[in-house]
Amino acid sequence: MHEFYSPTKIIFGEGCASETAPRLREMGATKVLIVTGKSSTASSEGFRDLCKGLDAAGIQWVHFAEVSADPETSTVDKGAEVCRANDCNAIIGFGGGSPIDCAKGIAASIGEGRPIRDFVGTGLAFTKPVPPLVAIPTTAGTGTEVTNAAVFTIVDEHGHRSKKGTSSQFYFPRLAIVDPLLHMSMPPSLTAATGMDALTHAIEAFVSRFHTPVSDMYCLEAVRRIGRSLRAACRVGSDSGTGDGAFGAGRGLKASGSSSSGDRALLEARSDMALAATLAGVGLSQAGLGMVHGFAHPVGAMAGLAHGLANAILLPFVMEALIPDAGERLSAIGEALTGKRGTRAQEAVRAIARLGRDIGIPENLEAANVPEAFFEEILADALSYRRRKASPRAFTDDELRGLLARMYSGKVEA
Repeated sequence: MHEFYSPTKIIFGEGCASETAPRLREMGATKVLIVTGKSSTASSEGFRDLCKGLDAAGIQWVHFAEVSADPETSTVDKGAEVCRANDCNAIIGFGGGSPIDCAKGIAASIGEGRPIRDFVGTGLAFTKPVPPLVAIPTTAGTGTEVTNAAVFTIVDEHGHRSKKGTSSQFYFPRLAIVDPLLHMSMPPSLTAATGMDALTHAIEAFVSRFHTPVSDMYCLEAVRRIGRSLRAACRVGSDSGTGDGAFGAGRGLKASGSSSSGDRALLEARSDMALAATLAGVGLSQAGLGMVHGFAHPVGAMAGLAHGLANAILLPFVMEALIPDAGERLSAIGEALTGKRGTRAQEAVRAIARLGRDIGIPENLEAANVPEAFFEEILADALSYRRRKASPRAFTDDELRGLLARMYSGKVEA
């Protein structure tokens, strides 16, 4: 028996962000809380256009711009207070995965009438509908605009930080507006990390013990698009055919309909990546994730490594360890990623490692300056990962210890 539930309406295409205000009016929204990060996203042209559109439609709005990477539960609480105090009846998450996850948490807190901390890592289920929630991603990675999940950071009384995922049918946004033009201002390094995050979602959901034929379809299409477009999406400069790598220097691009063939090629690549991230988000909501995320969460919480970058570094190590148990599925991933029929599992893993190398991903945690002092804490957290059972290999604790050691100083051949 298989189930498929993905209720989010998706609007996709260049310039579709202009649909936000009309769609909110259809939902009956009169005052909206806009949740963003603290960075340049909140001062971007896309954000200004969003606000102008709301003004023109007669929809009042309040801006909550206190979200940092991997939002703490206390930040969600602040946002919920702002939402209540201003009588907002709809919520927009605008930005990367963190603002959208924070918006989900705020919506859930409003719906339940309880702080989000009551639900994170406690097993307590959400039971009440949330205010209309609209997700507008400006990065192509998390796919959270279409998922039933959100991740938050818990800081305990001793200052210890841990990342915990939560999931609920009420987390699915009512509407996802995926406009590739909003992604054009992403620097190449962020494009690289978020792109590998999307690839991780697609691969982990595809090899998951809980995969379905429907989730497989979404995951493989996401992998195919990433394989053909991520390198190009990480290029900068307006010249067609060439460009600097993800961490190189470049002239930059305008997020507009430039006549330059190089600009058009970049927009097409980033459009491919935007759709791939959304497709992978649908896939992971159906099948779940695995031990790449089991390690990436504590690496991010304790060492401060960005989530997408952590996934990018760890992905080839975990996939290599899964070859004995998921070889056939890894071969299918390799074929989708490279376009080469008959790709073997080991070749697929090498293709993943080579992709990471080409766009500037460090080869291991040591190279990313993750202190070895965190080893035991990272391992302890990973051993308790709630989706550990989704892994196609039933890793023993000792095997996971050895895998983490390899992630620190080893290398997967590309």
